[in-house]
Parts: sequence; C-alpha cells; structure tokens
Amino acid sequence: MSWFSDIGATCWILVVIIAIPHSYIVSAAPVANSLVIGVRDAQTRETVGDALVYFDGGYQGTTSVTGDPGKLVIQDVRPGSHTVRVTKPDFKEVTKKFVYPDETAVEVTLSKGPLVSLNPNGPSPHAIDVVFYPSSTSYSCAEKKIVSNTVYLTNETRFREDVMNVIRQTYLNLGQITSPSDPLPENFQERFNFYYYYDPSRPADAFSGCAGTVPESYWSDVPFSDITVILYPTYYGIYKDTSCQPTGCFQNFGPGRSLMKAPADQASLVRHETGHAVFGLIDTYCGSTYYYQNDPYANVWSSLESCKADAQSHNRDPALCRQIQTTSSIASSSCTKDFWHWDPNPDMMGQSYGGKFGAASTQRINYVLSQSETG
Repeated sequence: MSWFSDIGATCWILVVIIAIPHSYIVSAAPVANSLVIGVRDAQTRETVGDALVYFDGGYQGTTSVTGDPGKLVIQDVRPGSHTVRVTKPDFKEVTKKFVYPDETAVEVTLSKGPLVSLNPNGPSPHAIDVVFYPSSTSYSCAEKKIVSNTVYLTNETRFREDVMNVIRQTYLNLGQITSPSDPLPENFQERFNFYYYYDPSRPADAFSGCAGTVPESYWSDVPFSDITVILYPTYYGIYKDTSCQPTGCFQNFGPGRSLMKAPADQASLVRHETGHAVFGLIDTYCGSTYYYQNDPYANVWSSLESCKADAQSHNRDPALCRQIQTTSSIASSSCTKDFWHWDPNPDMMGQSYGGKFGAASTQRINYVLSQSETG
C-alpha cells in the first residue's frame, strides 16, 4: 500500500547520456536474445507505466514510468512461440502470442474494462484471485420469492465500498478469526488478489441456483479467477428452512468456475462461505450438506479413529473428537452423520456461522495459503 547551473559542456554531455537509453529501447533488441514489451492505452495511445508483465506465465516486472515509459526489456529469450500477459488496475488484462525472433518488440494495448483490481500495487504473482460481482437480485424469506435489488447497478461507489468492507472483515482479518495455536504467515494478506467486475448491463443473479449465476461471457473475460463472489446487499427476513432460498452458498463448476454468493451485511456468513470456497473446509453442523474427509489437514473425518489420530499427531486433545449430530425431543428433528469433527464451539463452520476457525480449520487455512506464496 501495502503510494541548471551555467555549464554548457556538462549540460550537452548530460543530454547525450540521457538520450542513450532512449535509442536503446527504440531499437527493440540491441542486446542479443532480448525482447521489448511496450504498453499503450488503446483509447489515448499514451504509454502505460507500472503495468505488470508476465512472460510465458512468469512474472517479469513492471513497465517503466520514467525514461522510456511504458516499456520493459526481457533478456535471454529463446527462439520459438511465447505468450506475454499484461495487467494493470482499472484496465482489462491482455494476453498476446508471438514468435521470437520474428518479433523482437511486442506492443500491447490496454483498454479500460469492467475488471477492476483492488490491490494498491497491482496483482501479486501466484496469489489467490478473488473477484466480486454485483447481483441484481435479493431474496425475501418472509415472502418466499426473489426480489429485485438494483442498488449496486446504479451505484458503483456503494458496491465498491461494500466489497472493500467484506475484504477487510474477512480476508484481511483472518489473523483475528483463526486459532492462535497455528499463527498465519505475517504477510498472509499478500496471498490474495482482489478485483471487482462491474458491468451494469450484465448483472449476476444471486438467486438463480444455489450459488447464483453470472453471464456466460464472464468466464471468457476472467478465466483466471479462483473464486467469484456474487455479492448482494441484504437478505430480507431470516432463513429458517429449505422452504426459502439459502442466504449463502458455494458451488464448484470446474477449474476457474467456482461461484459463491453472500450478503454484504453478514460478515460472519461471508467468512463461513469463504471457508468452503477458498480453503476447502467442510460444514461441522448436521444437516443437508456435503461431508467428506478433506485431506490434507482435514477439519472433518470419516471415522472417530481418524479424528483421534490426526488430533494426536498435531498435539490436540483426541478426547475432543465428536460425531456430527444434533439431538431433539422430536425424533424427526434429530440428525446424525457418520463424520467427526474436533474444533470447539462456537465453530465458524458450524450452523451458527459465528465464532472462529478452530485449530484444525486454521491448519487447513495455513496449508492453502502456503500453496499460494507470492514471489
């Protein structure tokens, strides 16, 4: 964030020195096996500095702001087919294919687009990509029907503010809502790239399907997202049973096509659904949800023995392993699953959607963060 003295000959010499790097860049490849990437604004044709450049998937650096603005030189380029990808906040990212040395200079033009980066210094390589998408619908559990809610489609500022609120209370606040027994990395906030996608002519529908839907064209615009969060302002009434549509939901439709929906005004629910969507955590309440042992670093186990063995290996008390179940004086309301959990209540992945991520869940969160180290 995390923002001339009267010496004629000397001045003449300085001008020559300053001019040398300019001709070096314009000549495209004065050094053997080098490549010049140039970036311009598609509308104004002005050079674009501080654009992030990726060459064959690897991060190379940013285009220059001074000297030869909008350019970056890449060394030791091998002959053959290559790709260059360029991103910058508030611009639509571009990927170009080319053949070297048929082309020793590649120009990329960036257009203002619906995808807006929220990272102050631009996206980080290898980080988890989280994209927020505004919904044009909410739900009224009192009336049991989908209701129109266009507040985000007419007020981008409000949508952006709500997105930033969610980010601060959830992703950047993980250190406060996880177990201190397994501290998160000091730079865990840098393991995320945040964006929002804003095109009022193509809103999401949070209540078409469990996790909602986005326009099909979105997946072509943003093929890199790890999770797309459909955000809607509020849920009217209180969700009590399956006669109403769920307040939050996560569904995985394949690589790059994971959807999660949540209301902007329920931070604890956003955290719960993020536990599923980003960290692969399993519900620990008893109900009509999906259970499995989510190795490695599980928070739910398929047997009591597995739960106890895992607890012992991570210096946790095996006696705290318990079956996922609820009891009631009404027989039909009782619930028992052949799965076990360890994290104490109030458990973030429990039905109340409150509390914190326990020690087992936190180990899983640390594992996922370790897979997305920046660099």
